[in-house]
Amino acid sequence: MSASIRLWRLLWPLRALFHPGTELGGCFPDFTLRDTAGKEHSLYQGKPGAYTALWLTNLCSDCRAKIPLLGELQRESAGLLRVLAVSILAVDDPLPGQVARECGFPILLDPDDVVALRLGQQHPPGTCPLRNLYIVDGAGTIRFKHHLSALRPEEFRSAWRKLTAAP
Repeated sequence: MSASIRLWRLLWPLRALFHPGTELGGCFPDFTLRDTAGKEHSLYQGKPGAYTALWLTNLCSDCRAKIPLLGELQRESAGLLRVLAVSILAVDDPLPGQVARECGFPILLDPDDVVALRLGQQHPPGTCPLRNLYIVDGAGTIRFKHHLSALRPEEFRSAWRKLTAAP
């Protein structure tokens, strides 16, 4: 591992503390990316009143273990939740295509990490952003953010119920 990557990893928690990225209630930056099948997806393609769960990932084993939870919530939401995974792996990496066939939601390709950079979510090469799961409402407002692999299923379900509870 190069000295620059080691230094980046040491300073990463400090950077995250002072540059927390887009906050709850803020507007998630729009983007258009292609999935592993070549189809374009945009954040604002969702239905009015619906939510989009955005997962920024390098598809590590910890985060991949949460795919069933994301899929389950998407199915249970009866069309109210759309899940998009944003892979920061290289375009020629076979893992996004393999995972896309298994997970039931699109894996978007973002090898230049454009989405995370627009959020101010810089992170060490080869790692997921510190906050890599966002739930965004139909207006693009960030309603929830967390690190997916650190999120217990009951926490995620509780947060989802609070978001979708009638006022």
